[in-house]
Amino acid sequence: QYKAIVDSGSDNAFNDSAIASDQPASSVITTLKTRYLTIAKRLQDVSANYGADHPQAVALAKEKADVSAQIFGELKQLTENYRNEYEVAQTRETALRQKIADAAGKSSIDNQSQVKLRDLNQQATALTTLYQTFLSRYEEASQQQSFPVGKVRIISDATMPLSAAGPRTSKVLALFLVLGVLLGAGFGGLNEFNERFFRTGDDIRDRVGLK
Repeated sequence: QYKAIVDSGSDNAFNDSAIASDQPASSVITTLKTRYLTIAKRLQDVSANYGADHPQAVALAKEKADVSAQIFGELKQLTENYRNEYEVAQTRETALRQKIADAAGKSSIDNQSQVKLRDLNQQATALTTLYQTFLSRYEEASQQQSFPVGKVRIISDATMPLSAAGPRTSKVLALFLVLGVLLGAGFGGLNEFNERFFRTGDDIRDRVGLK
């Protein structure tokens, strides 16, 4: 579906009815929609007064295409999120349904098993509702992406980071080093404190030089 949208190559990158007010749209998409419509209106006025080849008209056309690409990316991400949530809910529902089937297949079920079975049924019903909600949102988000977009081209795929964003290894090592120094100093001080006391008579004779 994404390929079909990109290959359509329509110059009309956004249409006012693409995101209806009753559909789930992030605040980012709403902001981009407003910005797109403003740019489109300015581009129309400049083109009418000075022509489509005017530098300002060319700049506005490029900005309009950029905003269209951003809207496309946001809708794609929104659809992907709903699809993931939908698949998770579907998997959990299937697992619970299987547990219910296994419990119901037993010849005799004691009271505790019946309570568990009712609880599983309630969980399965709740997950079914959640599953239907995610499915509806996924379908709505997919429909939003059916609006015509500008000539968008994917430059490159996202790459995995080479290292974790945190915690920083150097900071952790430094913290452990400081803690090690403090612990060493503490044990050393404790040992020195203990050495100040005489434990036996031999200690006293050794200290005063008696034999």
